[in-house]
Amino acid sequence: MSQIEVTIQLHTVLQIQTPNGRITTLRHQMEEGECVKDALLALGISINTDETLIVVNRQNVGLDYQPNPGDVVHLIPAIAGG
Repeated sequence: MSQIEVTIQLHTVLQIQTPNGRITTLRHQMEEGECVKDALLALGISINTDETLIVVNRQNVGLDYQPNPGDVVHLIPAIAGG
């Protein structure tokens, strides 16, 4: 199998705060055929799929989605407001 690179875009409260600033984008090398869940586990990111949208190419996808080379995976928290 070959390696592919995907970009994980973190939105709002999922962004990672560091002493050097906020991390909003992560690039990840993964095996072709692995799914979003595998990438998140490798990066140490835990999400609740009831509270977070996973969006690729303007389509909602699940943790089992297998990214294509160059895909941008957006993790968007569902936020209620009033």
